[in-house]
Amino acid sequence: MTMRVRVFLVLIVALAMATVGCGHYTCGATFGSSSCTPSGGGLGGGTTGAGALAYPFVVNTIGTIDGYTLTKTAFGQTANFSAPITPANDITLGIVVAQNKFLYAVYPTTHTIYGWSIDSAGNLSGITGMPITVSSLTQSSVGFNESVVITNPAGTLLFISEAANQWIRVFQINSSSGALTEATGSPFTTAFTSPQPLTPENMGMDGKGLYLYVSELSTFHQGSFAEAYSVSSTGVLTAIGQFSFPGLFQMQGDPSGNFLIGTSGQDFFYTGVDDKSLYVFPINSGGSLSPPTVVQTVYAPFNIAVQPSSTTGAFVYSFSLTDSTRNPGPNPTEGYQLDTTTGSLTAVLNSPFTGTNESETEWGQFDPSGNFMFYLSLQSFVPYSVDGGGQLTQIVPSGVNSPGYWTVADPQ
Repeated sequence: MTMRVRVFLVLIVALAMATVGCGHYTCGATFGSSSCTPSGGGLGGGTTGAGALAYPFVVNTIGTIDGYTLTKTAFGQTANFSAPITPANDITLGIVVAQNKFLYAVYPTTHTIYGWSIDSAGNLSGITGMPITVSSLTQSSVGFNESVVITNPAGTLLFISEAANQWIRVFQINSSSGALTEATGSPFTTAFTSPQPLTPENMGMDGKGLYLYVSELSTFHQGSFAEAYSVSSTGVLTAIGQFSFPGLFQMQGDPSGNFLIGTSGQDFFYTGVDDKSLYVFPINSGGSLSPPTVVQTVYAPFNIAVQPSSTTGAFVYSFSLTDSTRNPGPNPTEGYQLDTTTGSLTAVLNSPFTGTNESETEWGQFDPSGNFMFYLSLQSFVPYSVDGGGQLTQIVPSGVNSPGYWTVADPQ
């Protein structure tokens, strides 16, 4: 087990012990179990796919995947869900949804990629020919919610950054079967990029899927530089150049394709220093980045979520940890509205979000529609609706079992 994995485990244990408020209920948890009693939904009954709004999937670290269903009136484990068996005690590098039809999970210890088809009720069935073995996969890039497994916005390409080999591996996703075919030239080496070799870590794409941005590996959760690549429709990567601006640690593109939102990753828990900033990079023709606009935040962003689909200018949410090395817990979530013409970020009403319906997490994620945000901890899985003003309204939470990474599909 690498030091980065140990840090990951220590952090989520500390968060679980420190976080005693779970939305509308309280709980006490230890690593691998939870004593939460949800106010609705939950692990007991199961929620059917009738009227489903979203299907979240959670890697269960003991060797299965859990499926959930969100409807207008309920949220909980999908009724009659048959959990597929996955490698036990293998901390996944990431899990992603493609085209709302396919689910992929990457497991470094067993060097495997698993894939399933998602049916109209949120159930899974194995994709023919999977899992596949990729002998070079390692744990060296595993940290806390790092983006080392992603898809392009269209869900036709799967990207995996492999730090140990200084590679980026790219697979084409068959839109009919979900089968993976490695792209011509993959894996693409980053060891000879100029002016300095890149050891790849987090990845992000512009909202149109034309360019891939890859940050340099950081032991202490802080960005130093990133490499940009153009991406062909078949997954061939061509280096554009390197950028050493601050804010290139975790990156996500807005749906217009005009901007890349980044964080520096400077967080007190890791480095003893907070960077209370979001960075908005204009994406130029050809994929190069202009110097960022720096937007001051209330707390130091530890992770971000950028709305993947919007007609009113995307909303951006940042999640952070309290400045405590003993008991780090989540601060209130901050929300901003991005002007997709100018790149300005404006805090939305009531941000940071506090109160009886408080929105606190260190890790949030949108569904593909951009209408719902999901928070996951060792205690609870909490969905929120996102209105046209960027306000988050909590929906009935559910309990969880030994969770790891997660992703969300929308009904087909």
